[in-house]
Amino acid sequence: MWARWICILGVASCSTLGHAVEQSEITFLQRYAQSLNQANPASATEITSQRPLRRGNQGSDVAVAKQRFNEIGYVMAVNDQFDAELDATVREYQLGMHMKEDGILDKQTKFNLNLNDAKRHALLAWQIPQMQSLNQQAPSRYIVVNIPAYTLSAYENGQMVLNSKIVIGKNDRPTPLLRTQIAAIKYNPNWSVPPVVIKNDLTQNGKLNLAKVQKHKLRMLDSDGNEVDPATVAAAGETNLGRYRYVQDPGAKNALGRLKFELTASNGIYLHDTPSKGLFGKENRAASSGCVRVQEWQALAAWVLNIKPVEIGKRIASKKTYTEAIAEPVRVFFVYWPAQIEGEKVRWYDDIYHAYLSPRGINPALQPAVSNHTLVASSAAELNH
Repeated sequence: MWARWICILGVASCSTLGHAVEQSEITFLQRYAQSLNQANPASATEITSQRPLRRGNQGSDVAVAKQRFNEIGYVMAVNDQFDAELDATVREYQLGMHMKEDGILDKQTKFNLNLNDAKRHALLAWQIPQMQSLNQQAPSRYIVVNIPAYTLSAYENGQMVLNSKIVIGKNDRPTPLLRTQIAAIKYNPNWSVPPVVIKNDLTQNGKLNLAKVQKHKLRMLDSDGNEVDPATVAAAGETNLGRYRYVQDPGAKNALGRLKFELTASNGIYLHDTPSKGLFGKENRAASSGCVRVQEWQALAAWVLNIKPVEIGKRIASKKTYTEAIAEPVRVFFVYWPAQIEGEKVRWYDDIYHAYLSPRGINPALQPAVSNHTLVASSAAELNH
């Protein structure tokens, strides 16, 4: 049943997780694309229901899901009952696609089911040239942040040496596609609240949300650097809140955690630790205001500096806030690639920012950063059937 998805194509097995841009992986995806049946009707049944479906549910959307499974090779009676048979089928499908095997037709599972061969081929026609471009320009040491996969991978001499889960920007505050580099590392950082957070999180009806300022232990500073009492500002009903700086001191609950990776020309986007470790256990990790939170931040910092992780621990333990420049800055590529090789299978990731399934092929919010990687018109047409 899974022969169609396994695609053992006679190329090197990519047994490690993450996104390398080695030629063997590009070749694997090229041959996988060739194996797809582009004549597969683009009008195949789509599961449009927004609610997660699970055993015990009933409704017309359950019948649609059963019809879709029949179209891709499963055989079952089509009715509106989410029964034991459908539960087992969903679990088998999730297992084969390297997803969380829970029997729930959630957003990620439905996204994969809705991708027919024509759409998969179009997405690969968009992704593979980007991989080839990166392959040509990547130095010996570099980092790839794949947004829809929620992963960060570090590479050295063509081999992946580190892979980490990440938390990325929310849908309304997306992490942009960048070509940047890590120029320095800041230990025990303070946090200056960015304008988007001030506007959306620290204000309520145009006035200061005192409860949030106090909850996060933020200090308010005027243009001269003098500290201002937040309670006084709130009581006065002041609305010109952008004239203040909001600073969170270093500590265990600092929003940046214990360490920050300084990126060049990144418009306020950077990599950092986080006190909210529980987010790394979630499937959907789009929860930040645009910056990237790295689970394996200590190992990454050690690799960037070419030292042992214990040395990073010593720097943190000093409790001093300081910045260490990197002699040879490490390149970082932020990408938005839907297909990832895991073992000898291709896993497809949800289009969390509606970037490659929009009418124009690329979400306008992401377009400036990927202007040299636009989706060809023929592929865009395939995607939007």
